[in-house]
Amino acid sequence: MKEIGIVTSIKDNMAKIQIKRVSACGESCASCKGGCVPTNTYVDVKNNIKATVGQHVEIEMNTGIVFNAIFLNYVIPLFMLIIGIFIGSSLADTMKLNISKDLLAVLVGLVLMAISYLLVHKFDKRLKKTGKVNFKITRIIG
Repeated sequence: MKEIGIVTSIKDNMAKIQIKRVSACGESCASCKGGCVPTNTYVDVKNNIKATVGQHVEIEMNTGIVFNAIFLNYVIPLFMLIIGIFIGSSLADTMKLNISKDLLAVLVGLVLMAISYLLVHKFDKRLKKTGKVNFKITRIIG
């Protein structure tokens, strides 16, 4: 995966790169009327090609890592929500509680989804510490 960003600061041999997130409407916000405000993301990248502050650079990340991140952040919590709904529904049937079957199913689903987000967050922190998620500056643009 390749992105283009601007070098905002350099410290030692690390460059902080500002990447503009692209909205779903392709930055044609006036046409979709979604009211979204594109935000910026910052990544720290080893500055092997000696880029300077203010330069536009192309950075690259392994596509497999991107797909793993998508899976971790979107698919696993959704899966946990669905499993929680089934568990909550079956608990309501077996325990004969004074609570709606649907309400218990949704509550258990939301709790499991929240737990999965906490676990994903911890895993993400550990992954960043190990340095396995890394970008590489491939070239200076312009």
